[in-house]
Amino acid sequence: MSKVFRKIAAIFAALAAATLASVGQADAGYRAVAGVFQIYGGELGDPVAASKKDAKIAFSIKGQAAIEMFNAMGPDAKDSCTQGSGTRVRKKDNENLVCLRFAEGLYSCRFGFDLKSGRSIGGSLC
Repeated sequence: MSKVFRKIAAIFAALAAATLASVGQADAGYRAVAGVFQIYGGELGDPVAASKKDAKIAFSIKGQAAIEMFNAMGPDAKDSCTQGSGTRVRKKDNENLVCLRFAEGLYSCRFGFDLKSGRSIGGSLC
């Protein structure tokens, strides 16, 4: 397993552990996640095909995992992109992890990683 994928797995494990601890669940087992991902090169706003030198991944998850992450992250952050829409936003890691609770009651969390360096990057645009 490559160093980048080990780092991604460790981050997911930390997110899962923090989420489980925050809601007081005794079962620390993995659970399914609903979501989508995109592997790309360049920038998220202007993606190109990933290459050997430039590959990134963006995740957008929803459902129970997004609800639990949102609840664990608090408090709400001010966000010019959603102002006045009724959407609540929570941000961490210099806005590289963003979770939203839309006015309709749906939740979404977005984050990404540079697959070459392993560093956390944003997974969404305004």
